[in-house]
Amino acid sequence: MLRRSTSVLCLVACAAVLWGIWRLTESTLDQPPTPELQFWPFRRMQPAPPRRPPSQQQQGQQPGQQPAGPSQKPAAATPAGQALPAEKAPLIRVGLFGDGQRSVALEVSGPFVIKATGSDKVLLSKEGLGPTAVTATPAGLKLGKQALAATQVEIFPTRSPAVWIEGHQYRGTVRLYRQEGNTVAAVNVLPLEEYTASVVDGEMPAAFPDEARKAQAIVARTYALYQKQVAERGSIADLFASTRSQKYLGYQYREGGKLLAGESESSRKIAAATRGQVCHYQGKIFCTYYCAVCGGSTVRGTEVFSDAAPPLVSVKCDFCREARLYRWTAEVSKAELQKELDPWFREKGRKLGTLKTVSLSRPTPGSALPEFDIRADGPSLRISGAELRQLLSGRGLYSPQFTIADKGRTFQINGRGHGHGVGLCQWGARGQALEGRTCQQILSYYYPGSTVALREKVVSRK
Repeated sequence: MLRRSTSVLCLVACAAVLWGIWRLTESTLDQPPTPELQFWPFRRMQPAPPRRPPSQQQQGQQPGQQPAGPSQKPAAATPAGQALPAEKAPLIRVGLFGDGQRSVALEVSGPFVIKATGSDKVLLSKEGLGPTAVTATPAGLKLGKQALAATQVEIFPTRSPAVWIEGHQYRGTVRLYRQEGNTVAAVNVLPLEEYTASVVDGEMPAAFPDEARKAQAIVARTYALYQKQVAERGSIADLFASTRSQKYLGYQYREGGKLLAGESESSRKIAAATRGQVCHYQGKIFCTYYCAVCGGSTVRGTEVFSDAAPPLVSVKCDFCREARLYRWTAEVSKAELQKELDPWFREKGRKLGTLKTVSLSRPTPGSALPEFDIRADGPSLRISGAELRQLLSGRGLYSPQFTIADKGRTFQINGRGHGHGVGLCQWGARGQALEGRTCQQILSYYYPGSTVALREKVVSRK
């Protein structure tokens, strides 16, 4: 009797162990295989199917395709670089034109819907859209012959990048606005990091060292966030796509029958390497102004911009000496200069008369920007180099830092640098990177007292 009871208990125990093993293998089928849970031969673990990278899942891009860089050969008809991984980052609103346009050329590569901005109401749904003119009507907007009963609409493509505006293809969405005078404004809305990747290539050559381009990425990101924070209430854009703000070309664009890249694999890697990093001063971001070539020393920010932060001081910089516009010369005839100065004199309540001399005035203590005394028939008037440069726009004055020499019928203008001269010098960053300095060292040099940190740890200005 005892032997029978023992046998029964053994059978029950064995059955319980086998059942437990079977349940354990069942519970691990949907998990990544781990050696201690592979109870072969009861059930062989099947490898999970390969997962597509998040960027391909979200952007609908094909692997293996790369866009051509701005100075490379034209890209294929539809190049697609890998987008930055998705993240919880601010959206940047980029105005694609400085002013409203009578007509805007629109294309969409693939399925999309159009909704009234801020609404879930679908106004139009299509599988794609060829070249179409967007115009304004008294009631709203018109796409070709298709009228939309809304003054503000947003184009949501199924896959991004897809929306083309005036020959440029953009990531994210595009908003169209009917403005006063029956004009149209276009605004690209996209994640901050994707915007940064394009600005890096738009603002700095791909041939520059990585540490210089990392510094460019950080200041471009900081500049965009600052503009977003100080944008006026009710404005439709945070900043613009031109050098009025930062040069932003989008994902790719057509030029002279060629298809060129607005961003590259290199710029995406630079943006990823500095992801989320911004410049701040005492815990708050500031407007990180920058210029192409300072020409030997940067300009104190308050001489040019009213919102210049304390780190925007004048620093010596001879790292940009290899730049073509480190030094430059231009000539302007006296007749041309008189023509440009005449309306400026009238604004001052004066009549210019016959222009006689333009001479450098005594320098203002602590100022790097020159001022000039202009003498005509009456008492002289003083004008800054920045104002004179604006008056002579298009005549080869690359910066407000110059001197003027009277050559009889012409004035010879000898200048240095390219741009306003405030903040980071892009060619100087190149020179410092070639000497082995890191992006943090470069930024500390041009913005003394500032610190680089993740944007989540920096206090908003608002």
